[in-house]
Amino acid sequence: MNSISTEHAFDEIAEALQQEKKVLITAHINPDADALGSMVAMHRALSHNGADSVMYLSGTEGVAPEYRFLEALSEVSWGKLPEDAADRTLIAVDCGKAERIGNDELVENAPRIINIDHHGDNSRFGTVNLVIGNASSTAEIIFFILGRMGIEIDVEMAQALYSGILVDSGRFQYSSTTPTTLRVAADLISSGVDHTLIFRNIYETMPLAKSRLLCRMFNNLTMACDGKLAIGVLEKEDFTGAGADGQLTEGLVDSLRAIEGVQVGVLIYSRPQTVEAGSEPQGEVQYRVSLRSSTDKVDVQRIARAKNGGGHKQAAGLSTTETPSETIQFLIDSISAAFAE
Repeated sequence: MNSISTEHAFDEIAEALQQEKKVLITAHINPDADALGSMVAMHRALSHNGADSVMYLSGTEGVAPEYRFLEALSEVSWGKLPEDAADRTLIAVDCGKAERIGNDELVENAPRIINIDHHGDNSRFGTVNLVIGNASSTAEIIFFILGRMGIEIDVEMAQALYSGILVDSGRFQYSSTTPTTLRVAADLISSGVDHTLIFRNIYETMPLAKSRLLCRMFNNLTMACDGKLAIGVLEKEDFTGAGADGQLTEGLVDSLRAIEGVQVGVLIYSRPQTVEAGSEPQGEVQYRVSLRSSTDKVDVQRIARAKNGGGHKQAAGLSTTETPSETIQFLIDSISAAFAE
């Protein structure tokens, strides 16, 4: 992230943020650690800088249990916009396209949009855009933005940013992890982050209901591509039987990829339609699909984009109203072709 054009983009976004006095910060639907951590850090930073800042997410399902240690998330307005939303600059973090925010009216009425993201296929929907596709995470980008703004990163901001980097870099294992990523993580630890506690919260604290859901996922397992592809399915009755809700799916797909010999793991899971029209495919039941790859042969971002999804080469997702059997056949065909190239 040292090119002249990138340096200029950082300066431009920092200057734009310095001027903002009234903002609404949001992230994509079904937010992960990078979306949540980026949103929290930006909210705290701009608030410290004197801005009137609010956080909003279009869903109503709440935060996955492993991320609830980020205390500032209690301030998020879930599914309810502030009355003066149309007067606030919209700051979208970790959103590859405007539709991923889940509220078309919010986007259309925003007087100004600042778009900060690390998805290479970002549609550049902002008035001002900073998209760095080779960054490990949006949180890594925000770390440098705050530096440009002269904002001192306190422990709460550092905790949020570290969490985003940790998860979106695949625990520092994905190819997007660079020496810069590790230096940023080290700087955040120097700011007071308890990295051991964050790791335990995210990866080593599993509710019993999630353990039961994990078992049901493995009971609905399809292996293909000579054992290199593992596809798990969770239907509505699996959530009911496990006593689990949709918040507990976070990270389950990684258990599929961890199977010996598996290079691509996919989880297809049923979710009720709860978001506004236009933000995701419509239907009585929709399925979300999480894809993870550990091989350069299979670009899961490209596969997800074929179904109007998106993400990264090693981690992507999509939503669909197709049946699991239809989606499984699509995945087997697409991933088999990728392995054969």
